[in-house]
Amino acid sequence: MSDRVGNKPPEVLSSITPYDDGWIRFKKDELRFSDGSEGARVWMELQFPFVCNIVPVLPSGDIVFVEVYRHPVKRWVLELPGGLGEKGESPDLSALRELKEETGLDAGRITRIGLVNVDPGLLAHDTYVFRAEDCVGWDADHSDSADQIRGVVSLSPAEVERRVTAGELTHGPTLIALYLDKLDRERKG
Repeated sequence: MSDRVGNKPPEVLSSITPYDDGWIRFKKDELRFSDGSEGARVWMELQFPFVCNIVPVLPSGDIVFVEVYRHPVKRWVLELPGGLGEKGESPDLSALRELKEETGLDAGRITRIGLVNVDPGLLAHDTYVFRAEDCVGWDADHSDSADQIRGVVSLSPAEVERRVTAGELTHGPTLIALYLDKLDRERKG
């Protein structure tokens, strides 16, 4: 960012935390911008160091998804595995742990393919995106009731593309991770 006056962060006039359950914190900041205008911003802060999403690839080339219930949209959704990083844990180790917990898979190789802010207008956290290759331990019946995961699904790249185009895969972080994975693979040839 440049040092121009228009690019300076706004002054925080006041800040309140109307909700904090130790997992997520809602914040409301009253701001004054460099042009003198003022306004409130409401946002959420996860109380974990980061989030990770993983594109798990089986030796067949199929991609593994989890089927998880998402109450805000009141339906079961196919997503790539991922989760919250733990204090003192590297993103790479978190990705391997989440992959194992959510799918039962172990990765032969894991590669960081991106860093994104999923919705920086509302959420304050970094999301690390990984590709996990040569995954073994496939178990279609794997479930994780703690995360409301009722199953693990393997899809061919062509079926993934069909479902994305048809609007059947709608989870934002999953779509971002799939796009980053595609760009990374194309770049490497």
